[in-house]
Amino acid sequence: MDFPDSKPPLAPPLRWKGTIGAILALLCYAAMIGHYIGAVAGSSDTSGYMNHARLLAWHYVHIPARTIPGLPLDAATAPLYTPLGFKPAWNGDGLVPTYPTGLPVLILAAKYLVGWHQAGNLTILLHALAGIVATYLLGTRVGLGRPWALAGAAIIALSPLYLFMSMQAMSDVPSLAWTTFAVLLAMKGRERPLWALSAGAALAVDVLLRPTNLIAVVPVAIALGASPRAWIPFLLGGLPGAVFFFAHSLVAYGKLITTGYGDTTFAFAAHYIPGTLLHYALWLPILLTPVVILNFALPWVGAIQVRHRWLLGAWIGVFGAFYCTYVFTHQTWWYLRFLLPAAPAMVVGGLLVARQAGSRLPAWADPARSAALALALCVSVLGLGIRKLHPFVVGKEELRYGHLAEWMERNVPHDAVCLSMQTSGALVYYTQFTFLRWDALNEGNQGKVESAVRSSGRPLYAVLFPSEAAVSARLPKMMPGHWAQVGNVENVTVWKRDSVPVKP
Repeated sequence: MDFPDSKPPLAPPLRWKGTIGAILALLCYAAMIGHYIGAVAGSSDTSGYMNHARLLAWHYVHIPARTIPGLPLDAATAPLYTPLGFKPAWNGDGLVPTYPTGLPVLILAAKYLVGWHQAGNLTILLHALAGIVATYLLGTRVGLGRPWALAGAAIIALSPLYLFMSMQAMSDVPSLAWTTFAVLLAMKGRERPLWALSAGAALAVDVLLRPTNLIAVVPVAIALGASPRAWIPFLLGGLPGAVFFFAHSLVAYGKLITTGYGDTTFAFAAHYIPGTLLHYALWLPILLTPVVILNFALPWVGAIQVRHRWLLGAWIGVFGAFYCTYVFTHQTWWYLRFLLPAAPAMVVGGLLVARQAGSRLPAWADPARSAALALALCVSVLGLGIRKLHPFVVGKEELRYGHLAEWMERNVPHDAVCLSMQTSGALVYYTQFTFLRWDALNEGNQGKVESAVRSSGRPLYAVLFPSEAAVSARLPKMMPGHWAQVGNVENVTVWKRDSVPVKP
């Protein structure tokens, strides 16, 4: 049985009820995300994005390091002063951010609406909603039908992985939204040049979010077709983003074609493939429901349009294959976030196969014919994943960094030098404290650091996260003296060194 690409229009009352119900569902979802979200300057990634956004607001790319008198920033001491999310500038002019510009630009735009305090939250919240809408539109565009497309959107919305990445200032959920919209606009670009122009702009934003999202050009190209009438405006639409990328890279990193990550080829290798494939098999059915397994049958389901099969299959394949060789992908479940830009294709493709398979069964044995029943089965799987993986906790964990900074502003002298690592990016964003990376202290620089701290007369503190708890026992060896815990914010501890007499 073949399914048409579109259905007869619904009766007006039914259509309005469906629209109102969808809007109410999105509002409830937004309220849930808003309750748990913590898209702030926290860990390495999130503080890196937020600090980069603030630099762009100040029209800076390079920033000076916060140094101790007598211990300047140079090749030997740079790691001591380099917060997470930054690296020493290529020309010796201070420090530069390592993370891409896309998310910082979006956060900066939100800042003008709600201020810095809520800019990250608004940016991620809007993209979380946009990703759900984009998945629904993709489903209807490839002929899935409204009920099934709604089921696909709900699977994305309730995915533990999607929820986890919607709680923090990361580029994964925005990448999903912009990749999907780029494909949708490219599909419309076959009809009108303006849509193709918009598709190019969307893909440019996608690449600014994460440079490796350039691989999304494969499904976009399939969606766009081969007509020069579509490709010329598409390229023109992407041109401003490309110019911005090249200009920023040249100023920040000294090269037109590079990123803050530098050379990352060492992080990709063929020997990661077996472990990553096993990781896919174990976790994707939990994070996106077993529907994703049905994509293996997608190329052979003749009732689905060939162009749609090629589009969805290539979309899934290019992201799955690329990150299959990446060093991090197989390490834990939330590293599958790199596949989120292809998640709408995985869900929609699987549902297309499920619907077609169900249509061949007798009515009495046809659980797949009902989108509502299929959704109920998927939600039960996702619910188990949510209970097991606790995706809502990460927002609260990110908020600790801001609470810690507030406590330190009240209780630590403003001229203090702080040993830190995990909190270094947040200290740059929230405070004016000078810090030293404890993980960069070694026998070669310890004497210089000790001499500079003593000469400056500044008090010395240490800020340690639970993962750094073992460091507290090594503090006297790293920086000699008597160390005592003077406070804590939740499970983050703050330590102070008593005055150490200067040796004659």
